[in-house]
Amino acid sequence: MTRSPAIAVIDIGKTNAKLVVWDGVTGSILFETSRLNYSIEHGLYRHLDTDGLWDFYLGALQQAASETEIGRIIVTTHGASVAVLKGNELALPVVDYENTYDRSINQAYDAARDAFEDSQSPLLPAGLNFGRQIFALEQTFREKMAQATDFLLYPQFWAWKLSGVKSCEVTSLGCHSDLWCPHEKTWSQLAKTRGWNQKFPPMSKAQDVLGPILPEIAKQTGLPPNCEIHCGIHDSNASLVPLIKQVEPPFTLVSSGTWTICFSVGATSQPSLFEDCDTLCNVDLNGNAVPSARFMGGREYAHIADDPHQIPDIPTITRLIDEKCFALPSFADAGGPFTGRQGKVIPEDALSSPRKKAALATLYSALMTDYCLGMIESTGPVIVEGPFASNNVLCQLLAAIRLQQTVLATSDSSGTSFGAAMLADGPFTQHQRKLNPIAPGIFPNLETYRQKWREMI
Repeated sequence: MTRSPAIAVIDIGKTNAKLVVWDGVTGSILFETSRLNYSIEHGLYRHLDTDGLWDFYLGALQQAASETEIGRIIVTTHGASVAVLKGNELALPVVDYENTYDRSINQAYDAARDAFEDSQSPLLPAGLNFGRQIFALEQTFREKMAQATDFLLYPQFWAWKLSGVKSCEVTSLGCHSDLWCPHEKTWSQLAKTRGWNQKFPPMSKAQDVLGPILPEIAKQTGLPPNCEIHCGIHDSNASLVPLIKQVEPPFTLVSSGTWTICFSVGATSQPSLFEDCDTLCNVDLNGNAVPSARFMGGREYAHIADDPHQIPDIPTITRLIDEKCFALPSFADAGGPFTGRQGKVIPEDALSSPRKKAALATLYSALMTDYCLGMIESTGPVIVEGPFASNNVLCQLLAAIRLQQTVLATSDSSGTSFGAAMLADGPFTQHQRKLNPIAPGIFPNLETYRQKWREMI
């Protein structure tokens, strides 16, 4: 048993679900387990497997509690998800944001949503604007939605299941929901007109303690009955937490995973964002607007590389540059500045080996990240975290492209859960993530290749 109660982070990404238990004093990981995160295709519509996740986390918490004393739990999840409750039960399954809708519903919703200039929330496909999810549920399941008592953002849904306390929090609310105006820090006209703002519980801060764990959950898992449940936070914003405390602004975080999201923090001027390029304003834990740009970097990398674990090498990348081999966006169905375009490789028969595929995926990811950094007028150091940070060649490419900025990479892949754990307060908050400076790689003809790529897109 540890002397000081540990901090458990429930970390639900779109691809993987993890439980990470951190020592509250040393900041070391005491326990970690994960599973793939699935969606359910059958039923009323494509929805999230909340029952499967709940069973996984109850088992994981029970195992962790048998090994260490856990005093706090905080949840961090992907965005664009909302749970609709009737009292203390789900009124309907939690919609997967990749669920699609009929044209008539989309047209009606698009006419009702706020202008981008006000919401800073771009028009996105499927249910990535989760206002569209709520709207579609109202149109399709009128009786059930009329009986709905609460809307819970996804981190707060899990915090409620653990504590019994319903809350709302701004980082998930401000994640391209169409429900929030980040510059005015208030509800959108859409949310107010349709009365949705009245269905969300009172606002709390991500770090706020909602209350102790429910007695029945404590008994089932072996967690102490005084284990505190925090409100919770959107996952990409959790990655920002330690950097906001550690790095002098302005700086940009490149948070990679299924999505690659570039956050421009502390800029002295607001860039001109463009709705059709998937630029937007996220909202940080302090409620501040954060200009952002994104693309489905992890999914696109895996598509081009076939094997995402294949390690790229500089000589192969140099040959691809000299051979004028290009990957042109987009290789994902949703999000990014080139949504709707069909990705292609030129020449088509260029990728003759796994090594070449990994090299081209790396080149493409670096160029797309650079493009996104340009759209948000990134200044100051660029900090790469997540899977892209472990791809040293990708980081060297980015440093060679962005010579006017310092590029740093985190030394671990736990930025999301680390940042969430920091919100639990205590000595742990004094720890800092190690940031490794990246020297620009030497890639002859890279700038010419970059300019040609931009002309082709």
